[in-house]
Amino acid sequence: MTTVMIVEDNQEMAQMLATLLEFEGYRAVVCPSPEQALERMRETQADIVVMDFHLGEAVALRLLQSIRSDQELQRIKVIVVSGDDQEVSARSAGADAFLLKPFSVEELMQRIQQLRQLNPEDLG
Repeated sequence: MTTVMIVEDNQEMAQMLATLLEFEGYRAVVCPSPEQALERMRETQADIVVMDFHLGEAVALRLLQSIRSDQELQRIKVIVVSGDDQEVSARSAGADAFLLKPFSVEELMQRIQQLRQLNPEDLG
């Protein structure tokens, strides 16, 4: 089963995403604190991370760079979501995909499916 970690400081949004992902057959893990995200990715063996761009002053970009520079975590696919167009910044920091809020459930599921198909041997 594919594990999707949600790194989102808005608890209502995080829970809504988790419920939707579980309904679609994914194992969803919520991580409200970006400071705990790397450790939680290791613990849960996350396959895909859905991360809010606005977690604090440049926190998302630093977190992305940490994922990409970590031998154990760099296989994780990362989708960055934001209410404003931060796609260039997110992709240059290492995001695999970007979604502009508000996005539909279909858009999110389609993006996850696309990422799963890139390296199916890496994902559960």
